[in-house]
Amino acid sequence: MLIFTRSTLSKAVALAVAAVAVNAHAETSTATLAKTTVSGDSSSIFKKEKVSNHKITTSLLDTAKTISVIDAKVLSHQGVTSLSDALRNVTGVSTFGAGEGGGGNITTNDKITIRGFSANSNIYIDGVRDVTGYSRDLFNTEQIEVSKGASSSITGKGSSGGVVNMVTKKAKLDDFASMNVMLDDADTKRITADVNVSLGDKTGLRINALATDGGDQFGNGVEDYQTLAIAPSLLHEFSDKTSLTADVMLMKQDNTPMLGMPFITDEASEQLGIKAGPIDSSLWDKFYGNKQRDFEEVNINVATVVVQHQFSDSISIINQTRFASNDKKSVMGRPILHRDYDREAGTSTYYNEFDTSYTRTLDEENTLFVNQFDLLANFTTGQVDHNLVTGIELYNEEKTTYRLANDIEMTNQYLPIDQPNPYQAYTGSIHREDAPTKVEGTGAALYLLDTMTINKDWLVTAGVRVEDYTAEGSAYMWQKIDGKWNRILTTGLEAKSTFVSWNAAINYKPTEQSSVYVSFANSQDPAGGDLAFSGRANTVTEINKLDPQDSTNFELGAKIDLFDGDLQLAAAYFVTSKTVKDRDDEGVTYLSGEQEAKGFEFNANGMINENFSILAGYTHQNTEVTKDFSADKVGNGLSAAPEDTANLWLEYQQEQLTFALGTQYSSGNTYWRRDRAFYETGSITLIQMMAAYQINNALSVQFNVDNLTDKEFVNDYSARGHFRPGSPRVMKLSMNYVF
Repeated sequence: MLIFTRSTLSKAVALAVAAVAVNAHAETSTATLAKTTVSGDSSSIFKKEKVSNHKITTSLLDTAKTISVIDAKVLSHQGVTSLSDALRNVTGVSTFGAGEGGGGNITTNDKITIRGFSANSNIYIDGVRDVTGYSRDLFNTEQIEVSKGASSSITGKGSSGGVVNMVTKKAKLDDFASMNVMLDDADTKRITADVNVSLGDKTGLRINALATDGGDQFGNGVEDYQTLAIAPSLLHEFSDKTSLTADVMLMKQDNTPMLGMPFITDEASEQLGIKAGPIDSSLWDKFYGNKQRDFEEVNINVATVVVQHQFSDSISIINQTRFASNDKKSVMGRPILHRDYDREAGTSTYYNEFDTSYTRTLDEENTLFVNQFDLLANFTTGQVDHNLVTGIELYNEEKTTYRLANDIEMTNQYLPIDQPNPYQAYTGSIHREDAPTKVEGTGAALYLLDTMTINKDWLVTAGVRVEDYTAEGSAYMWQKIDGKWNRILTTGLEAKSTFVSWNAAINYKPTEQSSVYVSFANSQDPAGGDLAFSGRANTVTEINKLDPQDSTNFELGAKIDLFDGDLQLAAAYFVTSKTVKDRDDEGVTYLSGEQEAKGFEFNANGMINENFSILAGYTHQNTEVTKDFSADKVGNGLSAAPEDTANLWLEYQQEQLTFALGTQYSSGNTYWRRDRAFYETGSITLIQMMAAYQINNALSVQFNVDNLTDKEFVNDYSARGHFRPGSPRVMKLSMNYVF
């Protein structure tokens, strides 16, 4: 494997600049290259006319909800390769991770909060739910669509704050190929290829492939993230009315991760005389784990078959079937501050060192089967035109979790905070122990979605979904036996729910290029819906009998297209309320708590003129606990829900040259725990820039700088006492060749 030092990128940049200069001199007598154009439904890569999901039949202008669409070309210009980084283009969305277990954004699952509510289980690929439990790469992504607000009638269970849909690169009846090579000063080497060939008049084959390793952003010399992936797509048109598309995505990740770094609590700060919060940034280039012990292995397999048939100009059917699996196993050091706890006195004594023996382990297998059958019909009743989608969805999902027991003994269990040793020896092993837990979720849904055009000025949309869901399986629970708490395996657990989701909206169009709307929708989150059972052995059965947690969303908004439809402005006011589980003083759980998020947002995307394009947004939101048995909790905020977020990506193109400047602002993420703001990140402003040059019709070169000002911030936090810094300044050089 090639080894790149941090000076490699500087040399590569110099060579690229030299190549550009030589090539420009050599072509002074040739004709000027035409401005690059992008095929699609709009002349602007920043503005799309419609989302890919066929269940939403209206244009974005006439869709009565806030939807942000990020095109692959925008992501390419930004040098973005992960879903988490791509979502920085969408305000009101946070990828800050916080919880008992904590974690790192690179090494664990995607963590997404939309309008204050978790969307971790509401990530879709081509409109079909994706298997959970991994960090998603964008090598096979055409665009990303973020739909905000409750939407269970369209997408199914969950989705209180919104959903994320990743649109994949599909086979076409065409011939094209490209290859991209990217290097950065975090020692990342990344190669992607996109090849499409037509196999006759009726068949097309497309293959996207990825190979990457590196990612040592902090320069600790240990971290490494390796991914190999391939995604073939086959299109066959049986006739001009019938087609089949078969897609497969195979991905393997083999990582040497770092979960985080020690965090100094207020209590430890008082005893040790060290500033509370993350350890000093001068120590962020150290590895707080053990390279000999720590690892992460992930295997993702996703196969999707789509059959489409058009009976007539007004009636068609679409059948989508997906099989997916995810096997993930990891061991990561948890660098928790060393303390001695006096249980009788209830006091702790802290030391200026961290415990190297703690680990966070994960050994999990997820499988998913989904089949959707939809009938699309356009018809007229009286003077009302209907765009109707009606369908049925069947799905099965399973999660098997193994316990990894740790009998490792480190040579030096405690190390000074400023002197971690990622290579220290140990004895023992980490191995599977006890029977695994397994939860299986099975669901069936029937839905009907209709868009009614009353006349050129008024549209009404309405939808309803009836869903039956059952979760069955086992879980380890804590149970008090003879005065002592014991961890026991509880089997035969079951949660059943039959629930109704709905949406309704009215659009008024003052002009053909504008729309004002009011919409209402709900979502349902049943017990066991995330393939896990909550509670203790003596309470879980009662919790499973509770009705689904219900969210309702109200939105009042307006959209307008300017400059011949090249630029769209949108504004919305929203209120989302969710009923949540709550325990009284006796420990009995009820569905009586309530959380609320309300605010407004503004978005602009498209072309200002033939040279300038813009992607911008601002969201202001207030989140709080509005009902709870504990009066102390009422008025608390929600975790990972910053009050103010803003983004801007401004791009200038002049023939072969393209320049861009971007910024993202967050007023700060808060982790709420035990009725108080346990940790606050403070406000964050990040700046990015890009410069690209089209050397000739085939070759282009691009240079990106992320976090231009090298802002220090926290991206992940654990209540157990460790944190993960956000990425420092990273420079990237990429070259793209079109065959």
